Amino acid sequence: MKPSSFQATIENQFDYICKRAMEDERKDYFKQLSRLAKHEVSFSEIGDYLVNQFATTDSYSTDFQVFMLNGISIGIENDLLSEALRALPSNKRDILLLFYFMDMSDSEIADMLKFNRSTVYRHRTSGLAMMKKFMEEFEE
Repeated sequence: MKPSSFQATIENQFDYICKRAMEDERKDYFKQLSRLAKHEVSFSEIGDYLVNQFATTDSYSTDFQVFMLNGISIGIENDLLSEALRALPSNKRDILLLFYFMDMSDSEIADMLKFNRSTVYRHRTSGLAMMKKFMEEFEE
């Protein structure tokens, strides 16, 4: 049985609308791709600074030299710095660790170690001088 001309017209119109919708979707898809392409940058063109922001570095306990101080463990990653600290007398090393790694003031350190504040200051400055001398000798 042959469809009527009205039914054929409706089918042709429906076919045209479907093809038109598919073509519009295709155009929208390629527009979206071109918009994205304008904002994309090749990974090889990105600078090291930006790449390092997305990178992570694993740290393991074997990477650190650990100093124990009143039940607190302080890990130092730099080998030269840890050797310089090990070369110091224990009271100067403790004061430097508390001051620089635990962010304690001279007064807080003096209270903790039962020293005068001026003694803590003197040990800290002389300890730094000894560390500087040790590190300079090591570099030569």
